[in-house]
Amino acid sequence: MNSKLSENSWHSYKLMQFLGCFVFIIMSGSVRAQINVENVITMGRHALSVDDNISAIRYFTQAIEARPTHSRAYYLRAYAKFILEDYGGAEADCTKSIELNPFIAETYQLRGLCRLHIKDFRGSISDYSYTLRELPKDEAALFNTALCHTELHEPDSAEMFIDKFLEESPKFYRAYILKAQIALEERHDTLHALALADTIIALHREEPIAWLLKGEQALKKKDYALADSFLTEAIRYQQPPNFMHHLMRAEVRHSLNLFGAALEDYDKVIEIIPEHFVAHYNRGLLRALVGDDNRAIEDFDFVLNVEPDNTLARYNRAMLREQTGDLRGAIADYSDLIRSYPDFLYGYHARAQLRRKLGDHRGAMNDETILARHNLDVAFAKPRRHSFRKVRKRSEHELDKYDQPIAAIESNNDTVRIFGDNIFGKVQNIPVSLELMPPPMLTLLSAGGSLQNSITPLEELEKLSRKINRTFSYKLNRRTGERLSSAAKLCLTANFDNHSNVSQAIMLQRIDSDPSAENELSPCDKALLKSVLLRQSGDISLSRVMCDSAVIMQPDAMLPRLNRISLLMLQLPEDKKNIEAEALIKMAEADISFLEQHAPPHAAVCYAKGCLLATQGRYTESLKAFDDAIALDNEFAEAYYNRALARQFLGGETHLVENDLSHAGELGLHAAYGMLKQIRRKP
Repeated sequence: MNSKLSENSWHSYKLMQFLGCFVFIIMSGSVRAQINVENVITMGRHALSVDDNISAIRYFTQAIEARPTHSRAYYLRAYAKFILEDYGGAEADCTKSIELNPFIAETYQLRGLCRLHIKDFRGSISDYSYTLRELPKDEAALFNTALCHTELHEPDSAEMFIDKFLEESPKFYRAYILKAQIALEERHDTLHALALADTIIALHREEPIAWLLKGEQALKKKDYALADSFLTEAIRYQQPPNFMHHLMRAEVRHSLNLFGAALEDYDKVIEIIPEHFVAHYNRGLLRALVGDDNRAIEDFDFVLNVEPDNTLARYNRAMLREQTGDLRGAIADYSDLIRSYPDFLYGYHARAQLRRKLGDHRGAMNDETILARHNLDVAFAKPRRHSFRKVRKRSEHELDKYDQPIAAIESNNDTVRIFGDNIFGKVQNIPVSLELMPPPMLTLLSAGGSLQNSITPLEELEKLSRKINRTFSYKLNRRTGERLSSAAKLCLTANFDNHSNVSQAIMLQRIDSDPSAENELSPCDKALLKSVLLRQSGDISLSRVMCDSAVIMQPDAMLPRLNRISLLMLQLPEDKKNIEAEALIKMAEADISFLEQHAPPHAAVCYAKGCLLATQGRYTESLKAFDDAIALDNEFAEAYYNRALARQFLGGETHLVENDLSHAGELGLHAAYGMLKQIRRKP
């Protein structure tokens, strides 16, 4: 069971209390440098106070760069990472902080919590042991130590720490939840667990876990009316809604013949988890029962898409197709069932009737012959010609039980355990999709634009940026003191208008008509600049034409070829194996090969190569390219990000994936934290 703490944890309170009383000691050396570090730390603490954890990480990273021996900066950055669910990165920062200053109990406490989340329960117990030596009555340390022993199936040790905790906080109802868990799972003492559930409700009536425990036990005893009342209470108090509560109540209401209410609960389960297997299957049964045949077929279609060899779903769909007039579909389903169950007599009978309706008399006679032979075998007590085949675990039911729903408690083993999955600490949700970062591309920034997501400056890019801005009499955007991501986009900081409202067409015209442009910009520069403008306006084809011109004018230049690689990849169709895609890939590979042979090694080229390989699904080869990019630029955030995804697609070691995403986030690539959270929670 994965028992976790909720947002109102005592430890969260103590951590924030510590942040509020942190004092810096001015060491010998440059007073000015110390003041700068202190200011940066203060800004980071302010960012933490308003839940801007990503900015906080950037500030604390700057402080660490300015003073690498600053143990508290590591601690504060670890706290920000913890809130973002980067538990591995937070644990590493805590370890560094402890190496620099091994005498602060709060650092051990935070590392213990990180280790609890990454399931290093022995390490967590060790950290909390140090905390308890310094603070013997620390409630968070006592409770979390008990939690670790519970996870390690050491009930005696767990209960010892729970009892110590209850001496200090006898009304902390979550401790009784842990005791109930031990009673139910380790002691198998249901009566004691139910008594503890009553204690929890007396202390905190709105605790859904206690009601769920009582509802589950009532369901096991088939006391459906009582189970319905308990589960209704659990649903009333559970926020956000928990699908398991609705799934169990749907089963109860099905048993009480409250079909409409049961369907509403199944709808709610699927709303929370659209891919929930059991809810779709059971809802299909109920829909068939109330005569909603077409929608029942939709549910069984979903089940069979997920699990094609689910014989129960196929049997139900076969009968529904027969009832709705889809005779050929019904025959196909019965044929699949007969292949799985060669002795499935009703299948032969049903298929024979359907074949006769469609005029397939020979096929019907074949099925009837098989039935006749079987009857003769039975009459003369001959053994079966075939044995039944087993089906998958989720479908392991006899076919004569086709109309019985899968029990919610039975399905619980495939879904979630009774004590829920509340996560400790606030989480900054960042929506992301499981997609690689794009290849390097030139991008014009508007006036006052940020340099975030800019690649490590290329000499050629700096030269071209100076030319463009000198030509149009505007200054280059300056780098701020912020930590910058170092990859995927090459930024031409050309500001054509103070208000940034000049249309692309006017900009293109100015490139050709401005007298200063004629003197400052070469034909290659102007063609490349036009290509960038056209791409940003959405005209990829014409943008590539202009980029091709730039490459022809200056074939040895890095920027035009890098830009063309990105354009070629933007033009790739979804099907990477058709003739058009193969031609585009070959052209991009030719540009990469040229740059590798004629230009000095550069991270941008290696990164572009990795992106191209990964786009083709050649993840093993792309890893080498991303490795090379990182070796040339160890602050290449997008390279870390894409390397993490390539490893994830290859089913690589989870800790390596998480380390890369953690590093990318630390370097300023905010999407990395959302991806880290998504990958960790993916089943």
